[in-house]
Parts: sequence; structure tokens; C-alpha cells
Amino acid sequence: MTKGPGYRFMVYMSKQMIACDEASFLISYREDHRLGLRKWWNLKMHLLSCHLCRKYARQIGELNSSLEVYREHCSHESCEHHLSPEAGSRITKLVKRDLNAK
Repeated sequence: MTKGPGYRFMVYMSKQMIACDEASFLISYREDHRLGLRKWWNLKMHLLSCHLCRKYARQIGELNSSLEVYREHCSHESCEHHLSPEAGSRITKLVKRDLNAK
């Protein structure tokens, strides 16, 4: 049985598919940078076939939207969400302790 052009196309596409770790990097990267055509296409093709990466892309988009709303509505002068100096120093001590424990 001969293998037609559809088979050759599928073999070609399977060789072009990127792994989930590269897809997750590109999903994060595209929030701040423009992807080239090939990387954009590879990511689109991966997202068509991987529901976990689609979910990750949705979550990253929601996170960035939330951060954008926060940036727009919370200026540093009027924002009430700042840490107290005591809370900042407690966090700093805990982080340094955890870093030194490793």
C-alpha cells in the first residue's frame, strides 16, 4: 500500500511538534515579546493537540489580565496593599532562612 501526501504531511508535522516544556516557555515568553512566525506556528500546532498547555496558556492570560488591572487601579502613592515594614522584614528573614537551609 502506498502512502499518500496526507501521510507524508503527518510525518512532517510530527517532526515539527514541540514538547510541552518548550510550549510553556513560549506561552510565557509571548506575554512580553513577539514570537517569530515559525515559533508562533509551532506553538499554535502544539496547543491544538495538548489540553494541558491550552489550560496553562489560559491561566497565564488570566494572571496577566489580573496584574494589568492591579497596575491600573493601584498606584504606589494611594495603594493600601503595601506591606508594613515589620511584615517585610519577617518575610525577608524567612526567605533568607530557607535559602540558607538548602
